[in-house]
Amino acid sequence: MPGPIRIRIVTNEGEAVADEAVSVRAPGELGYLGILYNHAPLVTTLKPGKFTWRRPSGEERLVFVGEGLLEVNRNQVTVLTETVTQQALEGSA
Repeated sequence: MPGPIRIRIVTNEGEAVADEAVSVRAPGELGYLGILYNHAPLVTTLKPGKFTWRRPSGEERLVFVGEGLLEVNRNQVTVLTETVTQQALEGSA
């Protein structure tokens, strides 16, 4: 099994989310993008939308992010945004 991806979502008020994932789905400017372990380095803009990830335990998590930037580097996903609203997915394991 591949190692975890570290997730950080940061707002003006500080770190809103710090977690680990095996997969990530983010609302890129040109459409949703998927991120898995050992993804190539990437910097892109985000549009407002659902940011989801699956934890190593299989549980899915969901937050709504505003416009911002996303960076993927060395199995870490960092999101810089002004707004984030946390919510658990219905029926998550």
